[in-house]
Amino acid sequence: MRTPWLLPLITCVAAFPAAAPAHAAQLSPEGILRAREHLTYGGLSTITQPSALGPKTQRVRVTHGAGQRQRQEFLGSQGEVVDLVVSDGQIRWHWAPRQQAVKVAPMDLEGSLKQRLGLLRQNYVFRVLGQLRHLGRLTLLAQFQPRHPGNLTHRLWVDQATQLPLVVERRDPAGELVDRSEFTEIDFQPSLAGKPFAFTVPTGCKVESTTTMLAAGDGESQPPRGLKWRPEPPGDLPAGYRLLHWQYFVDHRKVPTFAWRFHDGLNLLSCFATDARSLPTAPTGSRPVRVGTGHGYALAHGAKRMLAWTAGTTGYTLVGHLPDAVLEQVAASTR
Repeated sequence: MRTPWLLPLITCVAAFPAAAPAHAAQLSPEGILRAREHLTYGGLSTITQPSALGPKTQRVRVTHGAGQRQRQEFLGSQGEVVDLVVSDGQIRWHWAPRQQAVKVAPMDLEGSLKQRLGLLRQNYVFRVLGQLRHLGRLTLLAQFQPRHPGNLTHRLWVDQATQLPLVVERRDPAGELVDRSEFTEIDFQPSLAGKPFAFTVPTGCKVESTTTMLAAGDGESQPPRGLKWRPEPPGDLPAGYRLLHWQYFVDHRKVPTFAWRFHDGLNLLSCFATDARSLPTAPTGSRPVRVGTGHGYALAHGAKRMLAWTAGTTGYTLVGHLPDAVLEQVAASTR
């Protein structure tokens, strides 16, 4: 069923002329990627996800700087900060005030702009559909339509002056809304007083490192030969996806873990490998699956899927916004 609050928006979009505006040629996937990574801006945004009980909305105060530096303050119902995430371009701090805990981890790498731009052009059709105003600014409505079945469609309201997306919608292959992020306030010349991308651990907080990195590399490099344990990644990837980064680390449970990050230009598919005995037990709401001679379980959260299974002595976990059949095909290629 279509969510009622989306009807005025969808009606407005449907009313756009079929012909793209003349200035649409100025908008490009490269310009959008560069704006998201390198512009300095601040504002208030909302993240909305549909659910069986109605849309769930989270407000986030955002400050963004060049080099992917970012400060995100997740707000409670009274405007209080319930979670704080600060990234300086290399390290990510997550402070949970209620738990008085700080988690520290290296930032996830998603490959170079050139790599992701190449994947975008290979896997998506980019179109400018029309124009409208958002927050009093002229925006162009753009869409990334996937060339391969199963991937999400991305629709963006892009600020014409800066090429920064002010609204982003993701929809599944059936056209149902997966999530929507929207700036309700934005300032392209924010005050950066107080060093917002520097994090000081609050007094009395427990600091936890979620990972201890042992080795890492990009999609062109191989793990060191001296490693005692080198599990194989899946051999059959979804159409359009490419390995951009891998890591070998010890997680917070002291479990040695390999992680592979596959990307199609917009969407991330993550695969983790551990000793089969360390694979978490099936959570409530999951369903059992068989993968070759191994066993496992699948869990869905909206359009996001998780598939966990064993292949010999290795336990694998696959996470991404892809149909169950696609994830099970990837899982079947492990041994």
